[in-house]
Amino acid sequence: MSSGPDNKEFVFNAHFNSQYINELYDGDFALIEETFADVLHEYGPLLQNVMVCYRSGDIPALKSAVHKIKPLLGYVGITTLQAECQEFENNCQLDSFPSLHDDFAALSAGLATAKSQIEEEKKRLTDFVLRTM
Repeated sequence: MSSGPDNKEFVFNAHFNSQYINELYDGDFALIEETFADVLHEYGPLLQNVMVCYRSGDIPALKSAVHKIKPLLGYVGITTLQAECQEFENNCQLDSFPSLHDDFAALSAGLATAKSQIEEEKKRLTDFVLRTM
């Protein structure tokens, strides 16, 4: 085995909880890359559903839609946004949700940004896995 630059461990972007990911997948980068691909396959339709539920004004459906996208964030180690989803879900259960629009604006921006971050990280993971095979 050479000790050149291509042999270094993969370093996740700061948006991702690398310690969490490495513990979850025991450093199996092929599995991590496959999981990122699976998450991307499901993420778009789930994100679209979140937006549709918000526009419909159906708070229980919105809560459910956010609940469905939340685990995907955990699978790829975006744990901060995953926690924000949980907080949003909790707020949806309140009788009065005065900051729904502001909270949703922040959450939806985070969810949209996360999609592009996952795409970029998936490309980097694919390159890494191919170099280390």
